[in-house]
Amino acid sequence: MRRRVFRPNILMKKINIRGFSTPLIIGAGIFVALTGLIMFFITTDPFRFAHELVGISFAVAIVLHIFSNWRPFKRYFSQHRAVIIIALAWLIGISLVATSAFREPVDAEEVVVERIEQTSIQLLAPVVGKTPEMLTRHLSDAGYSVDDPRITLEEIAEQHEVDTEVILLSVFH
Repeated sequence: MRRRVFRPNILMKKINIRGFSTPLIIGAGIFVALTGLIMFFITTDPFRFAHELVGISFAVAIVLHIFSNWRPFKRYFSQHRAVIIIALAWLIGISLVATSAFREPVDAEEVVVERIEQTSIQLLAPVVGKTPEMLTRHLSDAGYSVDDPRITLEEIAEQHEVDTEVILLSVFH
């Protein structure tokens, strides 16, 4: 009679890295892509920490995935098209990093002021709690005649040869 030796299944089976690295790459990739798009187009602060943390787990999952698929991975580097795609992805990534690294930081207050200066009296009036007619009269009383409420604050400043800040102070005073 054969004696049966107890061996737990977990020790008998090889750990299947591919079983969790591929789904992790898919999940992390989608998350990093979405939060990256949100950070690029909408905001940065609320998503930054989660984006970076999942990005790190994404990198770990990629390493595990490469490790578990080493032979097929090496084959990609012998295929001309795959090498071109990989090189293009790296060039695009490096160029995006380079352009953002050398881009001047944006002063939010300055951008808002510029946008206000480029806004017409007609659109700006409700923002300051006035009708276009009231704001036109207010500016006229301050010495800046306005013939058309579609004119921008920049255009008023040009007509009266003053800095736009002077007109802004009159609008918000």
